[in-house]
Amino acid sequence: MPFPLGTDPTTVRQLLLQHTFSPLVSVQSTHSADVLFQRQCLNDSISVLSVLKPYGNNAKYSVPNQRFKITNSALISRAYSSFPVRFEASFPELMSIQNSDNTSPEKLKSLFSITSLEHLLKSSTQTSSISSRPHEKLYLEFFRMVISSNRIVSFDTLNHPVAQIFVIDYHTDSLEAVRKLIVEFRNYNFPKYFQMSDLLMHVFIVYDSQMVSEQDVHAYQSKLQGNLSVTSTAVPLSMVASNDNNYVKLFKLESATIEEEVQSISLQHSKELKEEDVYLKLPKALDTVLKSRCHEFVSRYLIPHMEAKIRLWGDQILAPKKSITGRFFSVSRKLFNNNSSSDLSQGQQTSFNHQGNYYYRSSTEQSIRKLADWSLILKDFKYAYSAYDLIKKDYINDKAWVYVASTQGMCIISLLLTQTQPLSSDTPPQAPDKNTLRKIRHDIIEPYTDNLSYTFKSRLNVKTYAIRAYLIVAELLLSMGIMFSIPWWFGDLIESYYLKCMGEFDIHLASSSKSPQVIRALLYERLGYTASHNHFIPGEFKFLLDDGKSHVPKREFKEDTLVMEEEKDHEITEEEMYSNERKLYPTRANALVGLTRFRKSSAWYLLAMREWLELKDKAYVRTLMENVSECFEVPELTDNWYDRPECLLGILKLKSR
Repeated sequence: MPFPLGTDPTTVRQLLLQHTFSPLVSVQSTHSADVLFQRQCLNDSISVLSVLKPYGNNAKYSVPNQRFKITNSALISRAYSSFPVRFEASFPELMSIQNSDNTSPEKLKSLFSITSLEHLLKSSTQTSSISSRPHEKLYLEFFRMVISSNRIVSFDTLNHPVAQIFVIDYHTDSLEAVRKLIVEFRNYNFPKYFQMSDLLMHVFIVYDSQMVSEQDVHAYQSKLQGNLSVTSTAVPLSMVASNDNNYVKLFKLESATIEEEVQSISLQHSKELKEEDVYLKLPKALDTVLKSRCHEFVSRYLIPHMEAKIRLWGDQILAPKKSITGRFFSVSRKLFNNNSSSDLSQGQQTSFNHQGNYYYRSSTEQSIRKLADWSLILKDFKYAYSAYDLIKKDYINDKAWVYVASTQGMCIISLLLTQTQPLSSDTPPQAPDKNTLRKIRHDIIEPYTDNLSYTFKSRLNVKTYAIRAYLIVAELLLSMGIMFSIPWWFGDLIESYYLKCMGEFDIHLASSSKSPQVIRALLYERLGYTASHNHFIPGEFKFLLDDGKSHVPKREFKEDTLVMEEEKDHEITEEEMYSNERKLYPTRANALVGLTRFRKSSAWYLLAMREWLELKDKAYVRTLMENVSECFEVPELTDNWYDRPECLLGILKLKSR
């Protein structure tokens, strides 16, 4: 009994950790460094950031025997084969792009444009487009576009840069020039919710290995460390012309946001698509160097910096707040903070700014939120959940509703990631009991999701944050259900979240009169995939799904039972000898009646095929026909009722020829 094909929820979970719950590293390069990379790649249109960006995905662009050692809050160290980072533009540049629409800075902006998302997905189905993708990867791209964002907001520190990298040219950029770069960066008017002291300053020194010795570069690094207290990494480039044609191709839009992809498509216009428009070609030597240096930066500098900050915040802020004394003084401050002018000024410094919708950078609430986000990035999900749950109560008391909604969403995500995290490299997670599952669903997921959707849609009028929360929670629940062989526990909840997403998309796109939608088709497919796995068959009986035509295996008897049967042979009566020759023995298919949802899955897939047919993609409709083969005969027309001209399947078979 084959399951319909679809994207594995484990792959979606890894994509979520890579594109959302990974540290953001801002990059600023000098003009001389950009020129060096352009000469190395023989391309005048590239920059250091465009070259570095793909190498943040160190699961794909890795060094041999790559390992990243991370120590959690319990001082237990674990090694991971990958630790992705997101290379983005510098903080001032990100803020200038974000504020370019001339809207009020206090007003929360939409996370992404739904119209642009639909336009991109339609372009992805066209082979002549720069963003063309195969259909089997289209849902992954849709999910990546929804969750990928570099928008900086006060209530979510995941997009606040963890490190700032200055890329300089050893030959032309002096020590004084580096000092000027750092001073100009520090003098930028950062938002009041961003803590500058938490940022790791680092320098990439780019040099020509044929002209400069390693000793000279090491001496320059020592001066940087001694005079400016900045760590650095040397990046050697070979400028000697080579006849070797060994190049690596990097997809330019691999980790791009929706806005970046829309800009690339608009620049393409109607010109013929060339290979250099889609891929970035790098010499193999440069590829090897960048992999090695990115790994060195992450393992030697970035991870230790985050671990040290988390330990510092935990000891100085979180531990006292968790103590009984800390809770007592917290209540006392709320009751008696108006006794004196000094207390009032202190309360104004650390409390929530309702006009600006943020907590001040040095406040306890903002620091604990960053501690929880960084713990989640370092895969310490249980510690992150405890921090989210603790600080959520303070947000509720201060009526900081956007913080409450965001933290409730992170509580759900960190809890589900904790439940599905392996205990060790070779030990799978332990399945939760029924009481735990009831508490997760009824006490946390359902009320928190309802509250955050009300806050984002009704209080703040930004439905895209609610859409992202629906999709992430649905995918994590699907992954958890399949992992522990309990898909029926969350099946109806997952379906409701997908349908809510579809409803929000439909409401937004209805004004543009776009009846056939790629988004709707992809969500119908996902609903069909979810329904096909939403069976009520325990894990030890899954063999029944393998082949629906063979019979149930014979019952096995214990030895003592067989001995007793042999002793009773002589006592068998004529009535016991009777056997019904016309008796029908159950097959595996009959044993599964009522325990699977393949008919419901087929109904969702038929609706998806209808959308793809209206989008003029007949080839993919014929491919999706195989996903309904368990309930219907495909692909030829038959005399069955479901192939009548007025039935949906009959219409699909006729029009997809």
